[in-house]
Amino acid sequence: MLFATAIWGFNFVATRVVLEVFSAEQMAFARSALTLAILLPWWKPLERISWQLMTAAFAIGTLSFYLLYLAISITQGLTTIAVITQLLPALSAILALFFYHEQISTRKWLGILLATIGAVYLAGTMNSSLSVLALVLTVLAVLFYAVGSVIIGKSKSVGIWRMLAWMSALSLPPLGLLATLTGTLYPDPNLLHVHHWLAFLFVVVFSGLLGQAVLLGLYRRYPVADVVPWILFVPLFTGLSSILVYGESLSSSLFLGGCIILVGVWVQHSENNSKPREPAPL
Repeated sequence: MLFATAIWGFNFVATRVVLEVFSAEQMAFARSALTLAILLPWWKPLERISWQLMTAAFAIGTLSFYLLYLAISITQGLTTIAVITQLLPALSAILALFFYHEQISTRKWLGILLATIGAVYLAGTMNSSLSVLALVLTVLAVLFYAVGSVIIGKSKSVGIWRMLAWMSALSLPPLGLLATLTGTLYPDPNLLHVHHWLAFLFVVVFSGLLGQAVLLGLYRRYPVADVVPWILFVPLFTGLSSILVYGESLSSSLFLGGCIILVGVWVQHSENNSKPREPAPL
């Protein structure tokens, strides 16, 4: 999970690089198109799947990604990342508790709370501003992703790669229409440089495919509350990626926030170490 978290941390910097040329609509459509092309062998368009899974796939593939790209495109800094990471774990755990009756102990809630405090601290120390519109878009993106990922992660009737293909397939028509109405499907090729293409491939292949596959796979094997605290490492990796890409200085606040998150994750997982449990079968 730490590998996936590192990918997501670097993903937001890569997304900002892509949005230097792409519009939010163009990036969302291009991401879906390339993802479906890669996963075409796993996609079965005539397959019958439940309306719950179809709705969850649409919520993530269309609504969540587009709203997130739109929020990043109108935000000067990466505060959006901190907002996402401080909402998604707690919201996902609550959804799993109410709809899947997963038991969450006091120690697990304490770990989630500590890690969230670390993420909030990082958000407060970032030298960036977040508009009200960007905040609303980000909250909606988190909500759609939390609901969709928990539903897909807890359902074992359809394979993960096939669900990722369905996410892209269902999002292509509405995103294509939206991109056409707001401009063109793709940006001017003359504006694209090598670093834009590399950033786009990173967003699609590493974050969109590998990162999501790891998260959904862990949701199927372990309780959601055991997995989501690791997501709160995203601001730490986002800060590190900003240092590498934009030359920002390594601050003490980044180190302190990362330590708080680490303590929260350790508290949450220390209960698992004291009470070993076999993972659920795939």
